Amino acid sequence: MKYSHIIDDMTWSYSRITAYEDCPYRFYLKYIKKIKGVRHFFSDYGSFMHLIIQKFLTGELKKSELVGYYLTNFRRNVVGKAPSQSIFQNYFQQGLEYLKNIQMPDDEIIGVEKEVSFNLNGKDFIGYIDRVSRSDGIDITDNKSRALKPRSKRKKPTKTDEELDKYLRQLYIYSIPIEDEFHECPKRLCFNCFRTQTDIVEPFDKDAYESTKKWALDTIETISQEENWKPNIEWFRCRYLCDVCNECEYYQMFGEEK
Repeated sequence: MKYSHIIDDMTWSYSRITAYEDCPYRFYLKYIKKIKGVRHFFSDYGSFMHLIIQKFLTGELKKSELVGYYLTNFRRNVVGKAPSQSIFQNYFQQGLEYLKNIQMPDDEIIGVEKEVSFNLNGKDFIGYIDRVSRSDGIDITDNKSRALKPRSKRKKPTKTDEELDKYLRQLYIYSIPIEDEFHECPKRLCFNCFRTQTDIVEPFDKDAYESTKKWALDTIETISQEENWKPNIEWFRCRYLCDVCNECEYYQMFGEEK
């Protein structure tokens, strides 16, 4: 394949694999052509909130200092333009309310923004786990700006259940280096959905773990065989989520017509 020499040498991550699933052409621009991305509101906001939570968990900021830090540093960290003023106001207020009421589990913190490098069937991976902790087992937690819903527990999975399972793949990928390091799998996979102040706790499932490994390897194989790099044009996602939209001729042709 034309780019096999680049793809074969890649270090993989959950975000790199899902970038291809979202839009093969975005993957091509970002990881093959190595186009430097632009900043957007949603990514800026998520990174800023992650930073504050990290500073709180590591003791760099006290609980009483969080709101002041947020208000003082918001504009210099969140520079991307929101899709609308109402979205900006909602996100800003939700972040503020979360920091006013922040609560964390009373357990032993093993790592914060823990960098993990590991290998899956000969493929090198890297990741950053927001929080690794231990009580009666190991928990791994991802801080999410996305408003995920707890599992419905209905006999037939709902769309929100399917969305949750999709995002859980990230934590199952992170479970690989946790198992390597601690010789045990996590007991729980957790999402701290800070905008909605929702904690989601899922028991570790061995079958889902193995199927996630297969998904990752199968997707990498698909990428290695890709030749067309077709775009997935969806205006909102392209305009406000894709960091290489300014270099995408497909978006320039069709997206800006909106």
